[in-house]
Amino acid sequence: MGRQYSNPRYTATMEPFVHDAVLDMHMARAELMSALAGVGPGDWGRYAPYGARTLHDLLAHVAGADQAWALAAQGLLRGDGEVAPPLPPAEAKAARERAIDRGRTRTPAELIEEMEQRRNLLRGLYDLLEPRHLAAALRSYGDQHNSVRERIWLGYHDRLHAADVRRALRMTWAPQKLKFPPQVQTAAEALAPAPALYVVYNVDPVNWERPSPLPGWSFRQLLMHIATGDWVLQGHLRHIIEHDAVGAWPDVDAGNAQRLDERRRSTDRALTEEFLSMRHETLLLFSQLKPRHLDLKIEFWWEPRPNQHTILDYLLMFEFHDRQHAEQLRPAMRWVRAYGGT
Repeated sequence: MGRQYSNPRYTATMEPFVHDAVLDMHMARAELMSALAGVGPGDWGRYAPYGARTLHDLLAHVAGADQAWALAAQGLLRGDGEVAPPLPPAEAKAARERAIDRGRTRTPAELIEEMEQRRNLLRGLYDLLEPRHLAAALRSYGDQHNSVRERIWLGYHDRLHAADVRRALRMTWAPQKLKFPPQVQTAAEALAPAPALYVVYNVDPVNWERPSPLPGWSFRQLLMHIATGDWVLQGHLRHIIEHDAVGAWPDVDAGNAQRLDERRRSTDRALTEEFLSMRHETLLLFSQLKPRHLDLKIEFWWEPRPNQHTILDYLLMFEFHDRQHAEQLRPAMRWVRAYGGT
């Protein structure tokens, strides 16, 4: 038996799980629209920290964002959702940029209208999803975390960009084109915050104070650590840039405990902002490295001693920190609670 969608503007009989995803999308869209209501006529050219999109660009991106999922949903309903090979990341990025370029010729009012039209189309497709569709996988999201059950929860996207809008109105930002030594480019790209933000903005707020899979830590404490987790790497990088030598390891456990204590009253919004600020600072330090720094030797304190690695090894492996802790945060995601499992 389906459930009636709670938004009175849209009445449709849906699978209960799909209903919950759509209701969450409705609430997230209301948050985004509230943020956009604060954008004045002269604000659309403001840049969203910590990126290179104006608010007009961001609106163009959101206006077209439902298209990809609508195509996937249509494929699922036809039964051929996995026939076409997924777009390579470079092609997917190019498609997003084309949508933004197209949107630059349209007014904000036109883009908001397009945004709502595409969302209405997507809601109609969601109404047709059945349990057999939810059990499918979407290869375009990779080999992990690609279930339809998870990926129909699109509310995170509006929440993420609502935060971008609020940040752009609060801060003055100019895009920065950072240049990295060629060997460092891969490490810098791996530290893009998007994968972690996907999980963070998908967390059900009722879960923040609950125990995480990391013993002794709540999900909020886990987010505190994600927000501040670059501090040790940044300390090493500053020492290397200033002295052309590797410094001693700090007391990592004590430093982590201190940072958790200092942020015990921080909101998830404030912690997410801090994560973005910290990560931007890390990339600024990456851009100051010289090729001669990359062959310097460092001993990993968590490995049996003696051991030796290059600084480049250290930079390349650091993305594991984000990936590991984002995985530990995943049980707090909204779709897990609605699904009743992991």
